[in-house]
Amino acid sequence: MKKYSDWFKVDLHIHTDYSKQTKTNDYQGHFDINVLKGKLIENDVKLFSLTDHNIINVDAYKNYYSNYTDGDPKLLIGCEFDIEVPESHKTITYHSVIVFENDDFEDVEEISNKIEELYSKKGISKTERKITIDDLYDLFNEYNYFFIPHAGNTKSILDPYIGYDMKLCQQMVLLMPSAFEKVKESVRQTYNEGFDRIKTLDFQDKDDIPYINFSDNHNCNSYPCTNKNGDNHEFYCIKGQPTFESIRFAFIDPKSRIKKFSEVEVLMRFDNFLHSVQFENNPVIENTTLYFSPNLNTIIGGRSSGKSLLFNILGKKINNKKSQIEKYGLDITNAEVKSFLDDDYKPIINYNTNDIIYINQGDIVNYFENNSLKDLIIESGEIENYKVALETFKTKKSDLTTLVDKLIELYSELYDVLNSNFTFHDRDITSVLDSSYIFKGIVDIEDNTDSFQASNDLLVQLKYNTEKFKSNENWTFTLEELETIKVFTDLVDSKSLLFDNVTSNYKKKVEFIEGLKQIISDKNSNLDLKGREKEASNQRLLMLNKNIFNAFKIAKKVENHCALFENLVYGGIEEIRINDEVAVVLEVESSESIKAKIIEGLSNISSPNLSLYQVLIKLALGEMKIKNLVPNSSENLAKKTTTQVKGILDLFDKPIEYLKYSEDSTSKNNSPGFNSEKYLQTILKSGNSKIIFIDQPEDNLGNKFITEKLIDLLRDLKFKKQIFLVTHNPSIVVYGDAENIIMCTNTENKIKYEQFVLEEKEHQKEICTVLDGGQYIFEQRARKYNIKKLIQ
Repeated sequence: MKKYSDWFKVDLHIHTDYSKQTKTNDYQGHFDINVLKGKLIENDVKLFSLTDHNIINVDAYKNYYSNYTDGDPKLLIGCEFDIEVPESHKTITYHSVIVFENDDFEDVEEISNKIEELYSKKGISKTERKITIDDLYDLFNEYNYFFIPHAGNTKSILDPYIGYDMKLCQQMVLLMPSAFEKVKESVRQTYNEGFDRIKTLDFQDKDDIPYINFSDNHNCNSYPCTNKNGDNHEFYCIKGQPTFESIRFAFIDPKSRIKKFSEVEVLMRFDNFLHSVQFENNPVIENTTLYFSPNLNTIIGGRSSGKSLLFNILGKKINNKKSQIEKYGLDITNAEVKSFLDDDYKPIINYNTNDIIYINQGDIVNYFENNSLKDLIIESGEIENYKVALETFKTKKSDLTTLVDKLIELYSELYDVLNSNFTFHDRDITSVLDSSYIFKGIVDIEDNTDSFQASNDLLVQLKYNTEKFKSNENWTFTLEELETIKVFTDLVDSKSLLFDNVTSNYKKKVEFIEGLKQIISDKNSNLDLKGREKEASNQRLLMLNKNIFNAFKIAKKVENHCALFENLVYGGIEEIRINDEVAVVLEVESSESIKAKIIEGLSNISSPNLSLYQVLIKLALGEMKIKNLVPNSSENLAKKTTTQVKGILDLFDKPIEYLKYSEDSTSKNNSPGFNSEKYLQTILKSGNSKIIFIDQPEDNLGNKFITEKLIDLLRDLKFKKQIFLVTHNPSIVVYGDAENIIMCTNTENKIKYEQFVLEEKEHQKEICTVLDGGQYIFEQRARKYNIKKLIQ
């Protein structure tokens, strides 16, 4: 038997040949309990009942009990009754299977005797046997039993009540530990709607009415089919241990604990979930082997009982970097683990990083405080979009760095030009105005070198790509299309020829002007002293003009570039959609002025209202200083500016991360509790991991969120992922219907780990002693109906 709640086949409606005593020709063939046992084992049925019509085959029960060994299918005492409803004044009866908690020799005889005495007192023959609900109450009020009527088929419980009092029928069913057998899928909705009208509001619109079908087998040799039509029975499964209490839990919570075998097959896990951990010869932990459910595993216990220790041991054993086992100072070398796919235990299991979610206590709130939601992004499968977003910010940083570098580069030119020679001497003026003659120079032709190179590159590319386009293997061309390509090729060729003429003429002009300059220079060098002096002065005048022109030209470039910094918004937002309700936002806030940061690095500011352009002009002219650096060179300005804007540029390396919710609010303006709820809900719903570890997920979560959202998430998710939760919250354990509960106790610094299941009564008591409010939660779990209201 597995130590955790797992699915097992159940068949609580099997006939023996005793049914022929009360229903003529009701059984086919010869009944043999050993043949049936073999068939049950062959079909992997773990729990069954023999339910003859209005009679109990005591001998079959005794035979089975006397030969029972551990591992055999477990047999509960049962009977199928014909039940009449005298108040309806109808002669028809309905069938209901009654299955008792009892499973021993004495009880079989006692229950059988009660049944026989009742019919004897009523003077009813075997073939006419029937019973009322009041008779059942009187006979079996000291027993625990299940009432499982037929519904939606022959001998349905509805038949006697139709036209009489259907609500009375529903109330009776609800007041008993009841399930429905033989219900067609098509009529379940009608049943649910009827029961919803008399359930309390908090249990309405829930899929919590138990429906379960059994074989109703009448020939053990052809088990599991019936004798009606020979069709193979579709087995149903119950989750838990093969016990009466497991059935009770299943009837209380059918959505989590009753499924067709075909549905269970779909839920079967074959991924590499964590199978077990083995502790041997540990100085602190008692020797034990813990087996893990592939579904929901909860770790509970009192203070310092070893809950988080076990959590971190498992983290270490799956090689998760977030395990904090080191803080315990405990040698766990002898603890070994095994995964579902492993044959033997090993010191460590290496899972892929994206297979595991591992959240320590307090991590979720820390994610927001540290502005890092990367774990959520990875788990949601959006890591590539995250990388793209980070690259976008790197590009923005590069663009901003280029903008600042360009400013320094322009300042360098401005600094050089403003510190150039702007002097024109009196002697030069006299020489320029002298009557001596000279040969005047010719203005240079515009330099088209870059333009010509770009045009030439374009023509080369066009010709190359046109040929590649024509010969591409992934498409073909019609004759008309080929003609279009030829026309375009001819156009490119004609432009190329024209361009050759333009460059040739330009080259001739350049050569002509350069030759003419040389002639003028030669002639001027042969002039008299006055003429040569006038030539020199004219050259200095040309240089002065050039310096002045360059000063204005550079100043204008600086002014235009500085304008970009005046109201520069350098940050940005990148949004990564996780699901319809939540997005992760990466943001760099443009909270500081780059202009202000640059100016902060300077001294002797004459006015706070100066533009950056005015500041740089004054700096280049020496009217302002760079703090702690001399002179005002571009190199020193670059050093100071780098220091000043470093904090802003660093923002792009780690953008602020926060959640944006569908209601247009964000985690920046919500409480830690609300954000934790949204984070946990998102990472559970959107995840693509295989195993989830969370230490105390209820931290910072509201009870309403836990009971209304988290529980439903866990109940759905646990059949898709293996979950480990350290928790103090009874709702998570009980309403979450945990398949495996690990109880941690610490006695005189010796830690003991035990495995519990919810369907074990003794385990329920211990769970209640550890979890505050546990008893209340167990009681509420079964509180579907307002009993006082029904009785009234």
